[in-house]
Amino acid sequence: MRKIEWAPLNVPLRRRLETLSAFGVMFLFLFGELWLLLYYVYLLVFGGIWAKTFCVIYGIFIYFDRKAGVNCGRGQGVKWFRNMYWVRLFQSYFPAKLHKTVDLPADRNYIFAAFPHGVLGLGCFANFATDATGFYKLYPGIRTRPCTLNFHFVIPFYREILLSWGLASCASRSVMNMLTASNNPDHPTNRRDGYTANAVVLVVGGAAESLHTRPNNYTLVLKNRKGFCKIALKTGVPVVPVINFGELDLYDQPPNPIGSKLRNFQEWVKNSTGIAPAAFRGRGFFQYTYGIIPRRKPLNTVIGGPVEAKKLDNPTSEDIDELHARFCKALEELFEKHKSKFVDDYKNVKLVLE
Repeated sequence: MRKIEWAPLNVPLRRRLETLSAFGVMFLFLFGELWLLLYYVYLLVFGGIWAKTFCVIYGIFIYFDRKAGVNCGRGQGVKWFRNMYWVRLFQSYFPAKLHKTVDLPADRNYIFAAFPHGVLGLGCFANFATDATGFYKLYPGIRTRPCTLNFHFVIPFYREILLSWGLASCASRSVMNMLTASNNPDHPTNRRDGYTANAVVLVVGGAAESLHTRPNNYTLVLKNRKGFCKIALKTGVPVVPVINFGELDLYDQPPNPIGSKLRNFQEWVKNSTGIAPAAFRGRGFFQYTYGIIPRRKPLNTVIGGPVEAKKLDNPTSEDIDELHARFCKALEELFEKHKSKFVDDYKNVKLVLE
């Protein structure tokens, strides 16, 4: 049993609000789907006539709109929703910052391959699902399109939140649609929202990578993840490496080496549901030792230069391997170049690809 480290009582109100915002995000990600689904069922069964009527109409709407995630979502989302006050509080809690290394012209689309996943990919959420860190200022004309599992887009109410953040499905059809979208500024979609390019954000390591989450453990699930390279070749778009420094410092989890009972259970749940139950430990409201709130550690997201991909209608396995190797090299170079700025004991921290 670890000794509990209590928070001081004289914490400024702003910091309390920042902590509350971080808790709200984690609660939404961890329990929001189940809570909103149960709430919908409760209204449908026990609500008044107006509530039941609304639920029936909304249920019909969801059925006909069930492919919204696969059909590229709803563009960049809702501007005011991506800029709410609690979003700025969430950004300043860590704080989360975005670092640009090269210009990316808005006359083409991109795949942003982001690492590491961490527990819930909070760095990608702050930078690409909200406007809090100013991506739209650093890369004008490029809309960010974070991707997640498709089943999220059929959960009542929850789906509207994701779509309002600009999220879309990570299904290959959805990604292909976004990457083949027109870059013509006179195209109706581009003229409406002022963007001419899509940056499709994929957290390539996914659920499997979350099981490695602990401070300074940059073990990435990448060696056999090549689907994003195949899509890049088929669409002819470059792949951009993205590293979320600090993502692994937000939580810790007990030792779970491969073959251990905990790891076997986690792998079983991941293979059964697609969700990896990382046994993470963060902090609480009034103590820093246990809880679901991420630790107040800096999040620094570095966006690298594009790794070019030649358009091929039917890329061979050799073509895919060649692009994958170039991407891995670019990712390692980006990590080595910037780790001294953002990683404690950086000389003893290496990028491990598995």
